Amino acid sequence: MLGRSVKAIAILLVGMSAACSAGGGNSGVSGSHAGGNTLEEGGIGGAGNASTGGSGGLLIPESGPVDATQHVATLQGRVVAPEGTIPISGALVYLAYSPPPPIPDGVFCDECVKLDPDDEYTLTSPDGSFSLLAHSTGSRYLVVQKGQFRKVRPIQIEAGDQQVDPEFTRLPARMNKAAGEDIPKMAIIVGKWDSIELSLAKLGLAKIVPGFLGSTVDPATAGFDMIQGVFPPDLSDPMKNPTAFLKNYDYLKRYHIIFIPCSGSDGTTCTDTVPDNKTVQDNLKRFVSEGGKLYVTDYSYEYVRRPWPGFVNWDTETSATGSACLSGEYDAPATVEDQEMREWLLAQGIDQFEVEANWTRISALHTLPGFDPKGAPIDVTPKTWVKGSQNPATISFEDRCGRVLFFHLSYRRKWGKRVARPRTCLALRIARGQRLCRSPHPAEVNTP
Repeated sequence: MLGRSVKAIAILLVGMSAACSAGGGNSGVSGSHAGGNTLEEGGIGGAGNASTGGSGGLLIPESGPVDATQHVATLQGRVVAPEGTIPISGALVYLAYSPPPPIPDGVFCDECVKLDPDDEYTLTSPDGSFSLLAHSTGSRYLVVQKGQFRKVRPIQIEAGDQQVDPEFTRLPARMNKAAGEDIPKMAIIVGKWDSIELSLAKLGLAKIVPGFLGSTVDPATAGFDMIQGVFPPDLSDPMKNPTAFLKNYDYLKRYHIIFIPCSGSDGTTCTDTVPDNKTVQDNLKRFVSEGGKLYVTDYSYEYVRRPWPGFVNWDTETSATGSACLSGEYDAPATVEDQEMREWLLAQGIDQFEVEANWTRISALHTLPGFDPKGAPIDVTPKTWVKGSQNPATISFEDRCGRVLFFHLSYRRKWGKRVARPRTCLALRIARGQRLCRSPHPAEVNTP
């Protein structure tokens, strides 16, 4: 299990969470906002319909796309992941007269990205490309954003066609607010079987170095924190004790994304009892409801089942902790249920792959009462991103301002070639896409 579970690459959704998003095929739209309308770009559960987990579609402002006869310049480029090659689908690219406001350092309710009425914008296509129409020449700020990954660069707009410097459209690998570079603040509860930190590193967020038991991540180079236990346990420092970390909300709230990969606390099997703890359950619920993104894989499924009972059923589950752990792994042909993910994969020549090395199996998903970001009651239905045979292999759902994603261990292209990028896409999605809000007056804020 160990050898097969180390993935080629993942996120930051980031996706990438959080390299693609759920915009429904209209990513080539370019426009400027007009009074009171919204444009929503789907994220991990989709943004189009919170009550159903989201359609992943776009709500285009009533004014429509920019009139081609009105523009004086066209900016063209391609948005890629921090490592420099993976295309970012559904990324927001816009021009502003002033830098955007800072992204909060800790968990927050990320309802929308506010654009001023004169800000021109577009969303990237499945291959990461964009064509952005500008109404005027001169000095502006180019903003490239995918969830909480954001790069801001001053740019001089010239008349005619203009190729954007590739450095301007490569998502940042580190936080450097002074340089106009933001990434989500992420914590990994280091798992026994699923080395998500290596996947993040292969996305460009850390340096991989040799370790005692194989490759590992150099913490000094990482754009994320790794919470891993020490022996004997250090109960005084939540950053060195996963259980203590999960029980201390003052630490959880420092982050935008928390990863709990397979066997992701101080346990090594499905019988890990940490998710049974009421304080842990309450803290995870609070973290997500306040805008956090929670990413859970395989053996760590109890971190979804216990805090959010009823949304997901697993094969063989009973009331006992770890009852849904299968006695052996299974592979299965994969079916991509999300349209934009499917288009993003096809843009890279990937049309068939398998879910691989799964040790839990989802048997059913259920609609339950919940709340939207403003606290209004809604029905929430988990969204299926990928199926393995007939069973959901990757699902997500929203809880108020945040979202939860459950993921099986790995993907493999048919005929034996590993597929890293479906996992990249889904991991990036936990970073969520953008909802755009605007108002007739810049001082006002309208939210969808």
